[in-house]
Amino acid sequence: MTKTMRLKKIVKFYNETTPIEKCQLLFMMAKDISVPVKIDGVVHCLELDDEVPVVLNGPIYQINTEKLYENEKLKRTINPN
Repeated sequence: MTKTMRLKKIVKFYNETTPIEKCQLLFMMAKDISVPVKIDGVVHCLELDDEVPVVLNGPIYQINTEKLYENEKLKRTINPN
């Protein structure tokens, strides 16, 4: 398969799928995605959240990193009630 044919398949998929289907694809790919973030002058590659790696936030795909809900998860672990 040539690069042009692959690109056509990707464009066709993009044009013919709903935002929810695209979100599901990103959810399925979450283990293969990392987000580079510069913290104190050092670049850290953050993994996506295990529970909710991506959601639709209105028309936008919101990517949730493991750090985003770190404090909330810690609180649930310490005080599960």
